[in-house]
Amino acid sequence: MISPLLILPIFYLAANPSAVPVALEFKDAETCQGRPAVQYRAIEFHDAPVRPLGEGQKFPAGAKYGLLPVGPKPETGLMIVWIPKAAGGAELWLDADGDDKLSENERHVLSGKQLELPAAITVQTEPEKKQVRRTLLLRRSALGDGLRCAVRGYAQGRLRLGEKEFDVVLLDGNADGCLDTVGHDRVWIDLSADGRYDLLTEQYPLGKPITQDGQVYVVRSDPLAGAVVVNLRSVGEGKLRLVLAGKPDSSAEVAAELVSDIGEFLSMDKMDEFVPVPYGEYRFARLQLEVPDADGKTWSYYFYAEEPRNHPAPLDKETTLTLLDRCVVNVQMSTEGKKIKPGEEFQVRPQVLADGCLSLSSCDTKKKGESRGTDVEAEVTVIAPDGKVVHRSSSGFA
Repeated sequence: MISPLLILPIFYLAANPSAVPVALEFKDAETCQGRPAVQYRAIEFHDAPVRPLGEGQKFPAGAKYGLLPVGPKPETGLMIVWIPKAAGGAELWLDADGDDKLSENERHVLSGKQLELPAAITVQTEPEKKQVRRTLLLRRSALGDGLRCAVRGYAQGRLRLGEKEFDVVLLDGNADGCLDTVGHDRVWIDLSADGRYDLLTEQYPLGKPITQDGQVYVVRSDPLAGAVVVNLRSVGEGKLRLVLAGKPDSSAEVAAELVSDIGEFLSMDKMDEFVPVPYGEYRFARLQLEVPDADGKTWSYYFYAEEPRNHPAPLDKETTLTLLDRCVVNVQMSTEGKKIKPGEEFQVRPQVLADGCLSLSSCDTKKKGESRGTDVEAEVTVIAPDGKVVHRSSSGFA
């Protein structure tokens, strides 16, 4: 059973109509100017498959199942099976072509420090699906039997800030294979024009304001860095406040990521308090919410942006955003409206959608003093036309 849910926001500011998109060149390399240009990310594994395996396909005891978190949404992740103590050496299976199947040629042995694998990564789902070929780098975690992954490559070119052009590098900061994740991907910009990137003074999270010659600029990118835009930020502020629906004095803790319509990154970690923000339009990107219950347990909810929904932050005005004002549960089935035949298999995918824009990706709960929470799952019950329960199962939300 899932406890009452909570949500977190992310925003965007008014775009500069004079900004001209620039295409950066992709470089399939692991380093740039002798510095690491990839970011490794731990893969989350479970004891049971996170997606249905092929008919008759089984893996030995000790196998771990997960999704390689690439692409813009959980459903664009690639299925992976990790067997760290396989008889012939550490073994992994990766659905590199993204067809939700694991064939024999997708089995690999991790005998050295690192394994390089080509894969098709979905970087866009709407209005049409778009995939690119990338090289995945997989290596063991420093501690334990975990596994980490990075996507090799970065984008390089020149961008204009005001009257000057500068060399820039755009890096994948969260190992999802995309170059547009505000607050996580990285921008190197040679403001000193000395041919080198000072990672203390010339490195910025994507979406962080960059000051040059008294003006403030924000860099925005598409997933492939094929349309990178530099926007000039307008002067002036509004104020935003987050409140939880029905709980004006809630002790919930929030971690909201917001993105403006010019691509500026904004984080909010306070409830029931007005926060000054550059005026404009904002939307949620990611949200984490921790809510204590009456039994002393803490429920943690993690959301990602499913649908764009803009929230205005007018100049010199205070605006309140109410979280979890409206939650709905959607259920998608792979039957496409057809009748199910006896013995036929089909997939059921539950979705919790909050405020028409945020989709629940996971939920866990932990008692006071526990370092790690327990995953909370949805119970799926299949009922026949005569009202008889024919099947019960459980599912996560990713």
